[in-house]
Amino acid sequence: MDLRLIEYIVAIEKYGNMTEAAEHLFVTPSALNQQLLKLEKELDVPLFIRSKRRMVPTAAGKVYLSAAKQMLSIRQAAYSQLQDMAGCVTGTYRVGLTYDHGSDVFARIYPVFHRQYPGIQIRCYQLLVPEMLDMLASNDLEMAFLLGGSEEEWHGVEVLHLSEENLLLGLPRTHPLAQDLPVIRTPHPALDLRLLEGDSFALALQKSTMRSQLIDPIFMKAGYHPNIMMESSFNAFLEQLTAQGICNTIIPQSQVRNWTDIQWFYLPGAPRFRFGFGYAKGFRINAAMRYFTTLAQNDAMQHLHFNPPTAEEAPEQMGEKRGETL
Repeated sequence: MDLRLIEYIVAIEKYGNMTEAAEHLFVTPSALNQQLLKLEKELDVPLFIRSKRRMVPTAAGKVYLSAAKQMLSIRQAAYSQLQDMAGCVTGTYRVGLTYDHGSDVFARIYPVFHRQYPGIQIRCYQLLVPEMLDMLASNDLEMAFLLGGSEEEWHGVEVLHLSEENLLLGLPRTHPLAQDLPVIRTPHPALDLRLLEGDSFALALQKSTMRSQLIDPIFMKAGYHPNIMMESSFNAFLEQLTAQGICNTIIPQSQVRNWTDIQWFYLPGAPRFRFGFGYAKGFRINAAMRYFTTLAQNDAMQHLHFNPPTAEEAPEQMGEKRGETL
């Protein structure tokens, strides 16, 4: 099988039409169509169902694509191994970064990595985790930093565990439940979230994994939907709103900077936020990128890892709702 032709067919499936696939392959749509027609004639079976909106693989097309992707994966693994054997220290890698964790780690470790491998170029893309998972699956990224409440959600990728931490509830110091507490640089024991029903919150984006896997289930368990006045991917902005007394927030413990204007609390049940480094199944990481992942793992454990609270600090079940008998 011609590997270039295989790349053509995989691209047609990926983009769903000749025009976009041809654009990314740097060929004309007519030339790409001729290659497809030639292959279908050779195989004596259609590989795609043509429609005005999208080209969809036929049953035969799915068989061909499955084998084609395996062959491309084998080629990548072989080339990676040969690069290691030859001591190759050049190349370009596309890496997905989460907005805070991944970006912070990358900024700290890249100077060290670049000194060791000056010929390696890394192109970074700030994205949400669902977007990165899709791009890993479609080979638009080689690797990505991933966040989530459960590693099971990182389907279809190999994941190197980097760190775990707690989500913290932040209340303005002027809040009635916070104003009499001492100023300390450690979280207070968990509050019953039902005491905050009716308060305003600034939270992570609704489509983020932190919201869907961790924060939204917390409020569902508390029995209400919070009044969300602001959504953002930037934890520093969420913290700033809370420091100004505008609203409450929930952010990862590693992102807390202001212990003076905000009282921070553990959350009931101690939800844990996981940070990892992922790549597509079958993708072989060469020596240079193994060094990169080692730097990332060491950095994450130093800056982003926090032990869970005790059962007394964050019990699974809280007391009764305000106004009811405790």
